[in-house]
Amino acid sequence: MDLLQTYQKKAISVMRIFRWDLQLHFFWGFVLTLLGVFWSPLYGAGVGVTLIKEALDLWSKGRWSWDDVWCGLLGSGAALAFLYYFSTAPKF
Repeated sequence: MDLLQTYQKKAISVMRIFRWDLQLHFFWGFVLTLLGVFWSPLYGAGVGVTLIKEALDLWSKGRWSWDDVWCGLLGSGAALAFLYYFSTAPKF
């Protein structure tokens, strides 16, 4: 098995665990929280939008997806960690 086939096999197994819709929740939690640098209410927007979206899913579809919630919260947490790291990193 060459390198490309190994990469494709690993990518398929990752996509089974971390589906496209979960990646979307992570991404918007991350991006909305990062935008808090420009407008401070957006620091909480990643969490807020995730919870509002799930509440709307519960109302319209009758189901709540904890996978979506956790990925949105992880995205927001990753963005906050990213912002904290770069705000405390030594400046050269």
